[in-house]
Amino acid sequence: MMDSLPLHLQGPVVDRAHLERMTGGDQDLALEVLGLFREQVELWSRLLHPSTETEDWGNAAHTVKGSARGIGAWPLAELCGLAEQASRQGPMSRDEKQGFYDAITTELQAVIGEIAVIEHHYALAGLRQA
Repeated sequence: MMDSLPLHLQGPVVDRAHLERMTGGDQDLALEVLGLFREQVELWSRLLHPSTETEDWGNAAHTVKGSARGIGAWPLAELCGLAEQASRQGPMSRDEKQGFYDAITTELQAVIGEIAVIEHHYALAGLRQA
């Protein structure tokens, strides 16, 4: 249930050290991975709408969880994991899905904002090297 969800895990919205490890420190690759994350999440987050059937909804939460883990967005991954777990316990009400949808959307907005900051940081670093 949404009442038992953590408000926010401790730590960064996106773990940059994890992202750098996953991309071998290659900024171009990191930018590509972040762009793919944005595209994938935009597509899958539509399936997290409360009107979606529970099984499909849970599958969407699972997919976003995996994508979030890939870039080090631990709070988003944790939240999607809780949503997925709830969906596996049986049919969810629209209100239950709405609660998760609202929390996931809020966290997702924070991740997208952090991605913009990371992209800006990489762009500035690229200008310094030029």
